[in-house]
Amino acid sequence: MGEGGQDWIEALGGFRMAGRACVMVVVTEVRGSAPREAGARMLVGADGELAHGTIGGGHLELQAIEHATRLLGRDDGASECVDFPLAEKTGQCCGGAVTLFFEPFRWQRKSIAVFGAGHVGQALGGLAPWMGADVMVIDSREEALIRPRIPADRPYELICVDAPAGEIDLLPSDAAIVVMTHSHALDFEIIERVLQRGRFAFVGLIGSERKWVRFRKRLEQRGYSPEAIDKVTCPIGVSRGSKEPSAIALSTATQLVDVLAR
Repeated sequence: MGEGGQDWIEALGGFRMAGRACVMVVVTEVRGSAPREAGARMLVGADGELAHGTIGGGHLELQAIEHATRLLGRDDGASECVDFPLAEKTGQCCGGAVTLFFEPFRWQRKSIAVFGAGHVGQALGGLAPWMGADVMVIDSREEALIRPRIPADRPYELICVDAPAGEIDLLPSDAAIVVMTHSHALDFEIIERVLQRGRFAFVGLIGSERKWVRFRKRLEQRGYSPEAIDKVTCPIGVSRGSKEPSAIALSTATQLVDVLAR
């Protein structure tokens, strides 16, 4: 069964919960003398960290870790079996050979950037644990000036910067963006910066259809194509019912979970 019984399941679950990529390396076949038996396994993180278990240490394990790291670095890196001879020229003196099975798990938590730390922004950020994503709430005001007050215990990262639009350039291309600041002018500046940057997983703007008509006209006047403008979703959410901040946040979170699951 390998070292640690079924402990590797818990270790693998930890990678999944953290949204960290890893590779499981399993000894599937042993021919002749080898440092470990078939079934021995280890988990290797994307940075080459040996996170759990061992397949026998020494040069074999070093080679396996290097191979696992390269596998995660390849876009097309699928599961594969690799034979490793245990001869002196490879730094092993067992004289046998082993076959290792490499199975990559490319878990990576998605990012959600919420621009605006008002009532709805805070409510949406508070749903981070249920959205399964890393949420950052970005605001141009100092934390002490934001109302309602930001709770000390919060499941999201608060970023207070003078120029929130500049944060767009720091976001991964698969991030979801929701714009809901206290200023229509700032909303427009952020949306324009998003269109300049390019594609994201989702771009949403809080507001009425009337607000979006005005925004769309201004964007067209500035030369943005209809195809680019159509990437913005406004109004946001899966329903248009209650205007309560909590209801808008729930509706938007539902939309985001669906988008990020694709």
